[in-house]
Amino acid sequence: MGQVRVLSEAEVRRLVTPLEAQQAVEQAFQDFANGISRMAARVTVPIPGVAGNIRVLPAVNVLPIPRPIPPTRSYLGVKVYTGYVGPVFKDRSKDRFTVLLYNTATGTLLAVVAARFLGALRTGATAAVATKYMASPGAKTLAVVGTGEQAETQVTNLAALLRPDRVIATSRNAANREAFARRLAEAGLKVEVTADAERAVREADVICLATTSREPVIAAEWVRPGSHINAIGANLANRREVDAALVRRSRVVVEYREQALQEAGDLVIPVKAGEWTADRIAAELGEIVTRAKPGRTAEDEITLFKSIGVAIEDVAVAILVYEKAVVEGVGTVVEM
Repeated sequence: MGQVRVLSEAEVRRLVTPLEAQQAVEQAFQDFANGISRMAARVTVPIPGVAGNIRVLPAVNVLPIPRPIPPTRSYLGVKVYTGYVGPVFKDRSKDRFTVLLYNTATGTLLAVVAARFLGALRTGATAAVATKYMASPGAKTLAVVGTGEQAETQVTNLAALLRPDRVIATSRNAANREAFARRLAEAGLKVEVTADAERAVREADVICLATTSREPVIAAEWVRPGSHINAIGANLANRREVDAALVRRSRVVVEYREQALQEAGDLVIPVKAGEWTADRIAAELGEIVTRAKPGRTAEDEITLFKSIGVAIEDVAVAILVYEKAVVEGVGTVVEM
C-alpha cells in the first residue's frame, strides 16, 4: 500500500489555525455547490449488545487549500467514529474519531488523522463561515450557550472572524463556566460568564448554541430582530436547542438538506409536529457561499444556521492538516 502518515490529536492542534480551517471549509462548500465535490449523509450503524454505534461520513473529490491552478490533486476521505452511552461510557475518550484520507487518482491511503479536536474545529469553522454571510454587518457581541469543547471552538473561530467587543458565555454549571473562561483567557480571549441565559441572548448580535440538550435552551422572545444564531449542538433527531416559534421566525440555512432532515432535531421535531415545513429551509450553506442565494434578506431578519456536521467539513480540514504535516515533516510515517 505504501507509506501512510499518522497524525495525533496533539499534532492536529499544532498544525491548523481557525482562520485556515474557515478558508478550507468555505472552499469545500463552494466546490460542493458547484458539483465538484460529492458527499453522502452520515451512516449510523448500531452495535448489537452494546449501547453504542459506529458512524461514517464519506466525501469524494475534495480539493486542497491553498489550491494549485489548475487543480493537480484531490482527495477521497471518510470520517469514522464510535459513540457509546450509559454510565459505563461516561469517559468521552471512549468516543474514537478518525479521518482516513486517500488519493483520488489512485485510491491509495495517504493519512490517518486523529479527529476529535478536528471535529470541534471544523464545526466552529463552519459556523464562522455561515456567520460571515448571514450575520448583520457590524455584529460585535457574541453569546455562547454551553461551555464544552464545541463551545470553545465556536468562540475561537468567531473571535478570529468578528473581533467581537464582548463574548458572553452561559451554562448551567458554574464551575464549568469559570473553567471555560480560564481556558479562553489562556488563549488571549476575555469571556464574561453568567448563569442568566436570557440576558446573554438578549444582549447578543450572534448567538451560538453548543449543548447536548433534548429541550430548547433559549426562547424565541429572547432573540432580538437582526440577530444571527448558530445552532450546532443538537445533531440527533430527538434533540433540540431552539423551539418551533424561533424556527418559524427565522431564515433557516443548513449544510446539506438530506442529512439535516434526517438528524437535525431542531427542524425534524417541528416538522413532525406540523409546526413547520421543510420547504421553508431557505438554502444550503454552499448556495450562500456561492451567492446563488442570500444569507440575509433584511436588516431586522433573524437568521438561523442549523449545523449537524457533514463529511466535506471533516475531509477539507483533514486535507489542510495533512498537507501542512507533509511540508513540515510532522507525524509518524508507517509502511502499510
